[in-house]
Amino acid sequence: VQMSLRNGICQQTPLALMQLSLIAFNNTSGIPFNNAMFVRCIAKNAFLLSDKIKSDKTMLCDTYYSGAGHLESYQSGAKQLRKGFASHLSSGDTNAAFYCATRAIHFSLISAEKDLTSSLKEIDYYLRLLKTYKSELAMEFILFYRETVSTLIDRGERYGIETNSRQEPEPGSRLLEVFYFHAVLRNFWLGYTERCHYFAKKSFAFSKQASAFTFHFYYGLNLIDMCKTKASSLKTKEVDQIIASMRVAASHAETNFRN
Repeated sequence: VQMSLRNGICQQTPLALMQLSLIAFNNTSGIPFNNAMFVRCIAKNAFLLSDKIKSDKTMLCDTYYSGAGHLESYQSGAKQLRKGFASHLSSGDTNAAFYCATRAIHFSLISAEKDLTSSLKEIDYYLRLLKTYKSELAMEFILFYRETVSTLIDRGERYGIETNSRQEPEPGSRLLEVFYFHAVLRNFWLGYTERCHYFAKKSFAFSKQASAFTFHFYYGLNLIDMCKTKASSLKTKEVDQIIASMRVAASHAETNFRN
């Protein structure tokens, strides 16, 4: 970005701006989303500049949905990410394709964009493709989502398959954050409040800004359930703090956080 300001714009300037918006989005202090207006402005101008100089938008869109895209509708984002998946796959960039696929599944799941049975069919479609387009990391990520969706449908009794997604990864693994996300989600909906509380607390050290709101949301709901059986002033205070932070998030991304 500094080089573009000093020497003039080039084909890489829109992507550099979008990467800057991603860094700003994930590196905030104080109230989360306190720089949302700044992030959204940079991302918008990156797209406008890309249109003007007719640069490639493939990586631009991928970066957008890692950061500023969380400020827009998750349901719309899931649809756009599926288009990105198809575009990358047709061009032979399988790593980018399955990155889009995992983000599409994630956005769809947390926003209830599809019913669970339809989500399971989409996940199985990606898993079938991965038998041809080998990507161990993508396979592991997508299997976490499959395990969660089948658990939410019928506790995996009919639709479950054998996976390792219930085993906690080693410290430092790239899979730790996704493991905690699914552990929180599954245990909350299965009614295991203590387990949900445990994994949510552990997740806070790993989650980035956008995913942290999903963790905090379920952590707060779980705290309310825990307070029904054993209330405490500390838990009540935590619930109030989470409600306040969710209101801030909703003020910047109403479609995603108001509900």
